[in-house]
Amino acid sequence: MPFVSLARPAIGISILKARLAEEGLRCTVGYGSLFFAEWVGQTAYELFLDRISPAMFSGDWLFSQWLFAGRDHSVYLATLRDHLGEAGGSAFETVLAMRNQIGPFLEACLKRFRVDAYDIVGFTSTFEQNLSSLALARLIKTRFPQKTVIFGGANCEAAMGLELHRQFPWIDIVCSGESDNSFPELVKRLRAGGKLDGVAGVIFRQGGNSLLAAPPDRIHDMDRLPDPDYDDYFAALSSSSLGSGIQPNLLIESARGCWWGAKSHCTFCGLNGSTMTFRAKSASRVLAELERQKTRYGVNRFLAVDNIMSHEYFRDLLPMLKERNPGVSLFYEIKSNLKRHQVELLRDAGVMALQPGIESLSSHVLRLMRKGVTAIQNVQLLRFCREYGIVIAWNLLYGFPGETEEDYAEMSRTIEAITHLEPPGVTAPIRLDRFSPNYDQARDFGLVDIQPFSMYQFLYPLPRESVANLAYFFEYKFADGRDPASYARPVIERVEEWRKRGGDLIKRYGTDPELMVEDTRTREAPRYHRFNGVQREIYDFCEEIQSRSGISEFASAHGAPADQVDSFLETVVSQQLMLREGNQYLSLAVNCDRQRARDVGAQAVLF
Repeated sequence: MPFVSLARPAIGISILKARLAEEGLRCTVGYGSLFFAEWVGQTAYELFLDRISPAMFSGDWLFSQWLFAGRDHSVYLATLRDHLGEAGGSAFETVLAMRNQIGPFLEACLKRFRVDAYDIVGFTSTFEQNLSSLALARLIKTRFPQKTVIFGGANCEAAMGLELHRQFPWIDIVCSGESDNSFPELVKRLRAGGKLDGVAGVIFRQGGNSLLAAPPDRIHDMDRLPDPDYDDYFAALSSSSLGSGIQPNLLIESARGCWWGAKSHCTFCGLNGSTMTFRAKSASRVLAELERQKTRYGVNRFLAVDNIMSHEYFRDLLPMLKERNPGVSLFYEIKSNLKRHQVELLRDAGVMALQPGIESLSSHVLRLMRKGVTAIQNVQLLRFCREYGIVIAWNLLYGFPGETEEDYAEMSRTIEAITHLEPPGVTAPIRLDRFSPNYDQARDFGLVDIQPFSMYQFLYPLPRESVANLAYFFEYKFADGRDPASYARPVIERVEEWRKRGGDLIKRYGTDPELMVEDTRTREAPRYHRFNGVQREIYDFCEEIQSRSGISEFASAHGAPADQVDSFLETVVSQQLMLREGNQYLSLAVNCDRQRARDVGAQAVLF
């Protein structure tokens, strides 16, 4: 159901469809999202994904105002109008006009998806899919009381799933947690009229109470999972009036959990609520799946849904992809402390887009959030990705308990030196997510007055405690009364300037032994810095992070006196040609000679 990207099939239920097929059970995946985009127009649909902040829950509200008719929506609408601003008048009017289309759309879904022909109707719900799913589910249960309605997905994990089941009687069963094995078992028991006791992760009613049949199970051998069956998505796309304008990306899952989170759970991260244990498919299985899915669907753009790439893949999968060159373009999330040869291998393997966990350019703040990386390592990755032509998406977060004003003053100076690299897509205060250490141990982190996001009150006409159980996002205050925006302001403003500023910092090698660094980062005339002899050698040596002692040893081997090395390093740091953090140094100029693209066909990857 809405609201999700139209360019991506739903991987979770597509795996479930394939699992059911293995058990001899027939199933169809219906794309209410694509149908709704046809109903209201693609531009109007994508307004909720691209123009309106997720914090407004506008997609959920649109279906809530139909589901819970008769409520006063004036406060929400005023808030939405303020959020969109004066320039958003047309967007606001579009949202208003869509209110009256929800009922007819839901009615049309009954016919479009032939609901009367099925025994079970299941809904997958993540982020802003709860209210659209609840709305259609109630209509189905009203018209077809004999149908079994089942909910699953990230919005059904732990307390959220139990509360959904308690509050909405038209939901017969909720599947909480991984359901690759339990869902086929559930379907078989329902078909046989058997009891549900003992089915992992299944929430059902007994004596008027919502009961968890057994704790959720998890997949241990990822290779045993079938390839996702996306046939229904491509059938819907080919018959849709919008199909020609949508360039699909295939989702692939090569791992679950987070190997870094199992070691050091990042304080703000609420992913992997009950499934942190890391499990990955073998390299041969991933390669085979990529080749099968590319052939089956004629698409070569793959987005990995993994929370973090397996570090084992640098030893097996990536070299295999490089050697085989199956002609695919990949997106992965990854830890940011990569070496140059690893980034080069990613590019050569067809990984053309990354979302690394950068989050900050302050080593102190990174330690507070337990990222296991430093600021200079993050800058190094930004430069590597620029050099190897890899698209990089990252966010800059602030507001971590324990951070200081000096952290942001230092970060502002760092940003001034790297405006030729990719800026963050979002600069925002940390959000308090369910399952994160910040949420579970809020008082230990100095966070108080924890409340569900204020927008939830406009979605669910339920008691406060029930809304808190359904919520995934929470608001908070700092015990010490701090206002992070006040001391982060210089960085916020610097990033805004960074996004607008042009300019570059480029290495240029001629036929002679001279290295010239061309600096156009400022609005002033270009500056040219020329390095010869040992100066060039040192600058190139620091293409990867080097310690002061390592530089001294390197320079000594090239016959450079220590005082000359000190003077050179001081100069290039002051000219912002090199970054220094403690006793570590990194050259900042980009070597464009490395921007050789790998031939993998169309390189566009949609984030």
